[in-house]
Amino acid sequence: MTTQQKSQPTLKRSMRLRDLVLLNVSCVVGLSSLAQVAQFGFASLTLLAFAFATFLVPCAIMVAELNARMPEEGGFYLWTRSAFGDRHGYLVAWCYWLSNIVWLPTVLLFFSVSCLYVFGDQALVYADHPWYIGMVCIGTLWIVTLLNIFGLEKAKWIQNLGGMAIWLCILFLVIFGLIYVSRFGSVHEFQASKLLPDFSDFAVLPFFAIVAFCFAGLELAPVMAGEVQHPRRNIPRAIVISSILICLIYMSGTLMLIFTVSEGDVGIIDGVAQSFHEVSKALENPVIRGLGAILVTLSTLGLFGAWLTGAARIPFVVGLDNYLPAALGRVHKRWGSPYVSLILQAVVLSLLLAASLYGSSVKEAYLVLLDMSIILYFIPFLYMFAALFWHVRKGTGQQGIFRFFEKPSWVLFLVTGLGFGITFLSIVLSCIPSGAVERPMWFVTKVVGGAGVLIGLGFVLYLRRMGHDQ
Repeated sequence: MTTQQKSQPTLKRSMRLRDLVLLNVSCVVGLSSLAQVAQFGFASLTLLAFAFATFLVPCAIMVAELNARMPEEGGFYLWTRSAFGDRHGYLVAWCYWLSNIVWLPTVLLFFSVSCLYVFGDQALVYADHPWYIGMVCIGTLWIVTLLNIFGLEKAKWIQNLGGMAIWLCILFLVIFGLIYVSRFGSVHEFQASKLLPDFSDFAVLPFFAIVAFCFAGLELAPVMAGEVQHPRRNIPRAIVISSILICLIYMSGTLMLIFTVSEGDVGIIDGVAQSFHEVSKALENPVIRGLGAILVTLSTLGLFGAWLTGAARIPFVVGLDNYLPAALGRVHKRWGSPYVSLILQAVVLSLLLAASLYGSSVKEAYLVLLDMSIILYFIPFLYMFAALFWHVRKGTGQQGIFRFFEKPSWVLFLVTGLGFGITFLSIVLSCIPSGAVERPMWFVTKVVGGAGVLIGLGFVLYLRRMGHDQ
């Protein structure tokens, strides 16, 4: 029996096609990802194109098809549970929620550092100051959480504003970048041979997981299908539109970073704001720095708001199914929001932020949290691609939308095999420390051990709940 078949509170359908497109763009496009990918110069463009073809396209097909078959609140949680059973559905939901809990602090870290560029060089001394970073991160977290408690109708404007800010940010980055190149030339000399990644450089391999990770996020909208107007029709349309936009944004944005920031100098956390800063100094125009910093800050806030909103729906639907405390399934009587789930999520995020900043530099905390979140995040994708194969072969749910899935064919094997393979490879690569890590073994222990402990905690909670029900 699905969640929708049970007696449950009714959520408001506030999301339209425009909101879905902006949500997808806000969810998928991370300006910090541009900075990380741009570490490899022109070879970054090849890595992006490869990840788009082998990961984003299979993901888009998978999400659109499974949403059409089961357009209900909960998305991939329902897809997995109906295919492989309650235990696997719970594991997928737990890992996905945890990945967001671990990853969202990295977005806040990026946000807090980007804010400093608004005030110029003198403010950058606080970029590694734990008290400043902690206050900005936790304050932003609770403000966005309160807006979500007041209802999605209000909270969606954070992600909408972020989606529009991303477009303006990339537009101005391209305009100012081209002006910079026309006057001073590119800081990277172009050669066709540089489009091929140097796989003899061991540091390239761990970063491919980040390249694949920067294209993930299309699966979030179906999680809120119960709050979307005409989800069976609008979600696939939004996927097509936003996938094209996402590719254009990443390609053009990365190219501008390559043009304007010297190789080896791109900041892992603040590369985009750094690009505006460098162009501003070269053109002797401080307005460019301020405008760029404001747009980067707003777009990052939209990214955070989108994922905070979507992630809170996971414990909400799992709470409705009684695998987590039933209180998580409560909806506010006045505002129609899953307020208990939102409050719990904010408390956990606050504790994790405080723990990650204690005794660590901002950069080290960022890298540990990022790689741990990639491992936790991609485990559900293994299940989602397997669920696509299962549901298509069994013909479950409503009518699918892709005709090439109507009969068993090589296309199904290609989509599921490619998506599953790239996902599994990314998980393995996330366990390998990059060249930016000073203590590799300690890094691996934190990332792999931390992910293992969190997954184990989920199983303990599940078994205790099952034992209690018996």
